[in-house]
Amino acid sequence: MKINLTGHAEIDQQHELLDSTVGRLAFFCSEAEHNPDATCDGCNAIKQKHCRSVLTTVTGELAAFLAGHSAYEEKMMELLPSTPVCMAHVKAHKSAHEGIAKQMKKLSFQVANESPRDVSTLIWRVIGDWLGDHSTLFDTRLVRLGKSDFPKIDFDSELVTMLDQHVFPNRPTRSKVSTSANVAFQAKRLEVRGRFETLSPAQRRVFWLVFAGKTNAEISNALGVSVNTIKTHRAAIFQKMDVNSVLELVKKADILR
Repeated sequence: MKINLTGHAEIDQQHELLDSTVGRLAFFCSEAEHNPDATCDGCNAIKQKHCRSVLTTVTGELAAFLAGHSAYEEKMMELLPSTPVCMAHVKAHKSAHEGIAKQMKKLSFQVANESPRDVSTLIWRVIGDWLGDHSTLFDTRLVRLGKSDFPKIDFDSELVTMLDQHVFPNRPTRSKVSTSANVAFQAKRLEVRGRFETLSPAQRRVFWLVFAGKTNAEISNALGVSVNTIKTHRAAIFQKMDVNSVLELVKKADILR
């Protein structure tokens, strides 16, 4: 898939990470290598279960990447001037982000209920088309609007530095040499950031208190809510962050920091 470059190093890096993840779906079905007409009906239940598990993981990563990408760009949009042209762009751009988020929820449901190969092909097409169209219609224009209407801020230096202090520390474009290990780490960072963005404000407060080692009772006292409410928040956090223990949550929190 060909992605138009925006001229903004960080956004282009994120597009590459998204494209790389989407690309994994092109080789999802190993049976198709030998038989282009292969279907999931020809595989046993164990293999179908494995394929569905892999597809669930990839779909979760894509949803998280897209959420992180949206959060980054929406921070940029906050710094555009309040002109009619810019505000119209912001509204349409955010609507496009909301649209793909809804599509990902629908696709996640299909992963659990339909043929893994058919759904993988559908996801590959939907995300691939969206990424190409979104880059052309919105991301490139966002960078151009920022440079033409707000020339005091350079989106590849001052603005990116400001955002990264609060949103994406240690961005990949700070490194002059982009190694495969660095790209993999930044892909993980973007995924974790995307998952964190799905937490509600209350869940984020509980998230950081759990990270600090507080018990449910201590968090309950600190926030002035019942222990059962904290347990509910905690369960939602574990599910959204894709972890099974506090140790795993701490590791992901370290990535965010």
